[in-house]
Amino acid sequence: MKQPIAIIAILFTFILTACGSSSSPKVYPDRDRFSIIGIDVSSHNGDIDFNQVATDGISFVIIKATEGGTFKDKKFIENIRQARNAGLKVGAYHFFRFDTPGYMQGLNFLHSIRGRQFDLPLVIDLEEWTNPNSQPTPIVLNRLSEMIDHLENHGYRIMLYTNKNGFARFIKGRLEGYPLWICSLVDEPSDIQWTIWQGTHNGRVKGIKHPVDINAFAGNSDDWIRFTTPIQKTTQ
Repeated sequence: MKQPIAIIAILFTFILTACGSSSSPKVYPDRDRFSIIGIDVSSHNGDIDFNQVATDGISFVIIKATEGGTFKDKKFIENIRQARNAGLKVGAYHFFRFDTPGYMQGLNFLHSIRGRQFDLPLVIDLEEWTNPNSQPTPIVLNRLSEMIDHLENHGYRIMLYTNKNGFARFIKGRLEGYPLWICSLVDEPSDIQWTIWQGTHNGRVKGIKHPVDINAFAGNSDDWIRFTTPIQKTTQ
């Protein structure tokens, strides 16, 4: 039995490193401190009973829409519909590919979200995990700026998701004017100004059979109302 245990330990350490961490994570953001709690999901989370999710103290869900220039998440439309029907605040995210032109990624994202209303800013998921690190940072930043410009030109607000490594490489000193959704599995980031904190990949929520990401909003209920003002879209 020693060999499987060792493999599990290695995989656990690797997952923590991918999110900028190196020691045991907290199970959840502290619900005594954070009143606004949410989840993020994709097709990998399987079928979700969002009515059950809403009864478990969850206020919002950020749903994967697209990745790169062509990929579209197969559960995106259904997840939006069910989350809306359950009364949750809804956002959408795009996994950014370092090796794909930003304009193409913006087109892909807009094609999937067109005609739909969102409560949170559109999220660009910017992380080194599964991305080709052979791409120079200036090129990645140029592609990112191209995508941001394309989305903003269509009237959308933007939020950036990353971990501490991604923040240092891509955002610090460059893009700190955008709301930040930060992944930190060890503890709440104290040296980075964040709007949403992803504190675990292993949360348990009613209506979801498998572990799920848990997130906390930094502000109070009044801040939350301001932050979730519906996004005005154009018809372009």
